[in-house]
Amino acid sequence: MTEPLLAFALLGAIAATSIGCARIVSWLLDRRDNAASKLSREAQVIALAKAEIAATKRGDLLAAARYAEQQERAA
Repeated sequence: MTEPLLAFALLGAIAATSIGCARIVSWLLDRRDNAASKLSREAQVIALAKAEIAATKRGDLLAAARYAEQQERAA
């Protein structure tokens, strides 16, 4: 009588542990993707800022304004 109940409880515990581990792995992968995406956006903003500074130094204010607009859209 108790053996089937014990087996059922053991299977339930294994299933709950497996689902919990899968959720933790999924969360970790999402965090990694978010971090990579954030680094990519930061690199893009830095590159646009450098281009804007270079255009301003050249005296090309129209290009500097375009870079500034792109930078605002990226952020």
